[in-house]
Amino acid sequence: MTKKKATQVLILLGSPREDGNSTRLAYAFADAASLRGHVVQSIRVPALDIAPCDGCVECWKPASVPCVIRDDMVSVYPMLRAADVLVFATPLHFFTWSAPLKTLIDRLFCLAPKRRHSLQNIPVALLATAADDTPAAFAGLKATFRLVADYMEWPILGSVLVPGVAKEGDIARKPRAMAKAEALAERIR
Repeated sequence: MTKKKATQVLILLGSPREDGNSTRLAYAFADAASLRGHVVQSIRVPALDIAPCDGCVECWKPASVPCVIRDDMVSVYPMLRAADVLVFATPLHFFTWSAPLKTLIDRLFCLAPKRRHSLQNIPVALLATAADDTPAAFAGLKATFRLVADYMEWPILGSVLVPGVAKEGDIARKPRAMAKAEALAERIR
């Protein structure tokens, strides 16, 4: 009997705070995924030196590398290609992703469908926290996440959006949110 290959989960941590609420939410997800036998890696995106996409479209050329900009994305692209599941973890910053995570996402344009280095059909999940108390504050992020997933042809595994967590560590007062992140990890096949 052939042993099934472990699912490779890559979590992109977008919080500028090393121990921020979205990071802790992501760790709950990661722990649950690991307990189910999945291999989990995470990247602290704000710690990377990633330049914004400059729209040069060199990535559209058939012989091109994924992106001609030489920065820390050079080491991220192989990790993205090795992933079976992508998880975006972010605090809500002005109704969308954090700036470091947005910059990384913009650089995924070179991996869009119909490109030689495509990332199609990778299930994705969104974990997000916000200081704002209203769930409606996530409307812009949810729309952006869905648009990116649709464009990249990524099936959406699910999301956990947690309002009302402003101070570092506030997520600890939201055990139901942590349990939802764990339950989302259990949906990985």
